[in-house]
Amino acid sequence: MLKHLSLLILFSISFSVHPQNFSWYKIGNGVNYTLTENKRGNNIFIAIGGWQAKQDWVNRWCSELYKARLNELGIQHIFSVKGPDELCNRNKEINIKALADYVKNIIYATYYVDKVVIAAHSSGSFVANELLDILYGENGIAKDSFYVNKVHYFNLDGGIGGGDCGTALSDSVVKYISKVYAVAVYDSSSQMYSSNYETMKKLSEMFGGKSEMIILDVKDSGCTDKWCLHDAVIIHKPHNPDKYDLERDYTLFDDEHKVQSDYLNVLISK
Repeated sequence: MLKHLSLLILFSISFSVHPQNFSWYKIGNGVNYTLTENKRGNNIFIAIGGWQAKQDWVNRWCSELYKARLNELGIQHIFSVKGPDELCNRNKEINIKALADYVKNIIYATYYVDKVVIAAHSSGSFVANELLDILYGENGIAKDSFYVNKVHYFNLDGGIGGGDCGTALSDSVVKYISKVYAVAVYDSSSQMYSSNYETMKKLSEMFGGKSEMIILDVKDSGCTDKWCLHDAVIIHKPHNPDKYDLERDYTLFDDEHKVQSDYLNVLISK
C-alpha cells in the first residue's frame, strides 16, 4: 500500500499544475485527489459536497479555496468528494474507505502532517461522519497516537445524523480528533439565519470542549430565504437569493461572488 501511495504521489507531482487549474486523480468512486505545489506544509484538506453536488463542482470549490486560504494553511494534499446522491447518504455510493486509507497512509508515509482539515457541506456531513468513524470508530484504522488530534472538522450548515438519516458522530470518535466546528450563517441586514442554524447550535453543545459554534456574518448577502444562506458557507453572495443553486454557488466565483473561507480563520489564529 505504501509503495502504491509513493507511486501516486510521484505521479501526482508530474501532473500538478497551477492551483486555479488543478488536475485530479480518481482514487475511488466519488473521490478525487490532487497534490498542490505548496511549500509551506504537508497538510491535508478534504472537501465534501452537499446533497447531489457533482464531482466537478466540488473540484472547482477546492481550487477556489486553495487560492483564497488553503495555501496559507500549508495544504499540500486535497481530496475532493462529491455530494451524496441521497439526502441521508443511504446509497453509500461514495468510496469512503478508499479515502480513509489514503489519508491514513499519507500521514504514515510523510510523517509531518500537522492538520487534516475536513469541510463538509449540508448532507456531506454524513459522509464526513462516516469517514471519521472508519478512522476512529470501534474498528477504526487510525486510532494509535500517531493519528490523534490531527483532524479539524468543519460541519458547514449540515446535519448531525443518527436514526434512519445519516451516520452520527460519537463521543468515542470525537475524542480522537482535535475539534468539531459547527458552522452556520447569519445575515445581520435581514436578521435571518441559515437553514440548519438550530442543528448547528445543537451540534456545538454535544461534545463539550471538543465542539464549537462558528456563526458567519454575511451582511448584505442578498438572500431572501434561509436556503440561500445555506449556500453562504460556500460563497459569500449566493447566486439565487430565493433558494440554493449548487452548481453556480460551487463553480462561479468573481469579485462579487467570492468563495467563503472565513470559518478557516480559527485555524490561522491558532
